[in-house]
Amino acid sequence: MTALLLAADFDGTIAAIADDPGSVAIEPQFASFLRRVASRGDIAVAIVSGRDVDDLASRVGDLPVYLAGSHGLEITSPAGTPLRSASPVDLELDPELERDASSLGLRIERKKHAIAIHWRESPDIDESHPVIQRFRSWALDNGLDVIRGRRVLEARKRGGGKEDALRYLAVCTEADKVIYAGDDFTDFAAIRFAAARGRGFFVASDEREPPSVAITVQSRDELLRQLIEEVSRV
Repeated sequence: MTALLLAADFDGTIAAIADDPGSVAIEPQFASFLRRVASRGDIAVAIVSGRDVDDLASRVGDLPVYLAGSHGLEITSPAGTPLRSASPVDLELDPELERDASSLGLRIERKKHAIAIHWRESPDIDESHPVIQRFRSWALDNGLDVIRGRRVLEARKRGGGKEDALRYLAVCTEADKVIYAGDDFTDFAAIRFAAARGRGFFVASDEREPPSVAITVQSRDELLRQLIEEVSRV
């Protein structure tokens, strides 16, 4: 029996948001904390992300934790054993749409189970821009789920979700209590799930209003302090 499942989103929660998603790495203080917690034996630790699980693994190093990638479509054990997988998306983005996005300075990111369009480096563009709306329409026409992020829209293979991943891990670990921390719309359902079984934390930003059930923290440093306090009670 596991006393606690401690889980967190990656980008914006235990790693800083960056214009270039390829430049992001786990913050050292969180890596040290999660390694220490995972070594206790009575706490299971998980990192949940929209990134492919292989990409996520490359950014967290050899931490002995569960990894849920692609919004839960892929899950690996602390030993790296695959627990859940899904076939990749076999679609190509409309070439004209991709050219128009590139001409605006938008970033197209291809993942195993999704294609995403980023406009963090284009401050004059928002989700209502015609190119973003064309991307949304293309995704829906091709039977993909559309997921809103922080200045990103992702067209993802259907299924999964961070709440679904958290439910799976809670059953897998037989956890008595669940704690989850996130910073975006894609984390809201997981935060609600955790709040009903322990604690749900939301890292504040000027881009999102927190879900009502969340404990809102103003910085990742404050989140770390709160998580240390929660773990000390277990």
